[in-house]
Amino acid sequence: MMVVPSSTHASNEPNNGNRIPLTQLLRGQRALIDADSLTTLAEADRCLLRAMGIHESCELKVCKAGAPCIVEVERTRVGLCGSVASQVFVKPCDGCPAA
Repeated sequence: MMVVPSSTHASNEPNNGNRIPLTQLLRGQRALIDADSLTTLAEADRCLLRAMGIHESCELKVCKAGAPCIVEVERTRVGLCGSVASQVFVKPCDGCPAA
């Protein structure tokens, strides 16, 4: 079995290969919403998220990890129940600008 070391350099780009549920991010982590994951949500949930500032490819920061979770989007904190947050996939990024 061969072990390949992961890259150690910081990146300003999201990790495009690793979409994970929002509920798996840690407190303080930043990420970009994966637009495709929003299409699987019920229309009512999509509309509510959009009204709260969570939309395709928006940047966010996790204030409280897990389910329920609290994220900061455009200087506003938003609470999401676990059932919705677990269906929203994100692309973690090391160097995202402030959410």
